[in-house]
Amino acid sequence: MSVQNRAKSGTRTARSRRRRDPHVEERKPEPAALPLEPAAPGAKPASGWRLWLFVSVPIVCGLGGVGFFFLQQNQKAEAKKAMSAPPVAIDGERAYRYLKQLCEIGPRVAGSEANGRQRKLVADHFAKMGGNVREQKFHAAHPLTGKRVEMANLIGSWQPDRNQRVVIGAHYDTRPRPDEETDPERLKLPFLGANDGASGVALLMEIAHHLAELVTPLGVDLVLFDGEELVYGNNPRAGEYFLGSKYFAQVYADQVDRRRTPVRYVAGMVLDMVGGKNLQINQEPNSLNLAPDLVREVWAIASRLEARSFRFREGREVLDDHLALNNVGIPAIDIIDFDYPYWHKADDLPENCSADSLAEVGRVVATWLTQTRRRSRR
Repeated sequence: MSVQNRAKSGTRTARSRRRRDPHVEERKPEPAALPLEPAAPGAKPASGWRLWLFVSVPIVCGLGGVGFFFLQQNQKAEAKKAMSAPPVAIDGERAYRYLKQLCEIGPRVAGSEANGRQRKLVADHFAKMGGNVREQKFHAAHPLTGKRVEMANLIGSWQPDRNQRVVIGAHYDTRPRPDEETDPERLKLPFLGANDGASGVALLMEIAHHLAELVTPLGVDLVLFDGEELVYGNNPRAGEYFLGSKYFAQVYADQVDRRRTPVRYVAGMVLDMVGGKNLQINQEPNSLNLAPDLVREVWAIASRLEARSFRFREGREVLDDHLALNNVGIPAIDIIDFDYPYWHKADDLPENCSADSLAEVGRVVATWLTQTRRRSRR
């Protein structure tokens, strides 16, 4: 993730963006109705179908209006019931344990053995939680050596029979080096990415505990994006950001364009740096521009839950995985604390993260899932 005046660059544009009853006496036909007014000389009598329309249309419209009224009342009752439902019981301490477990693997750079071990750990966890798990393999050239780097997005799906779906994503690779360090010696330290990487993955692992029983009208895909920051240095910079989310979006768009899938993603979220202490999540400008309704929905739920880390103010513009989703017509937002003081530094460690922060973000996201509605297809 990045802001315009930091390390990353990317595209801001988005595609403008979806039998007759023997017990009942048979009635004889009634004589044709007479005109209401005397017929003018030479005028033809009113036809039966016109009179039928004259009488029946107001009745049908009236019944339709009554039906629509009751439908509205039912929808309002359902919405009120959802809004009064208790928040999902996200376990922040458990999520924090997952965060530490991921960091114990060490740096998890795209294409590394450690990255693969992390992917297997999460895949086994998703499967245990009832998800249908698959990998989406791709490759890219290493920014320094040019050698081929094998990568894979990891997708866990719940309610796979539902065509209307939401995607909640997080990148799971870590930056190769702590490039925001100015001391050459600290630049040599390992970058564990406790918040920038592990926090989003850990929270998806926690949310997975609840998806089998969560009442939501939509299918849910939890996606781990690989190759989000296989990047070296800041100025100059070597490498390309968001490889995994770009590939995921490309595959989805191709399948839709070729009518090879009935699946439509109606909303998306990216969870990035959501575990830091003193969490402050502002409304990211690209999210406000590209998916304003979704921002309003999520922040309204945060307000109701008194999730104080969600601030009702515009933050700095961030280039992140949500842009790739928006570019193929998936309205997606970035939930991110970009004021985290250890961004791309060696001190991005578990001790600078918080179980309370993970719990608060998790409650908002999971509660949104229970209250979101099916969207009309565009």
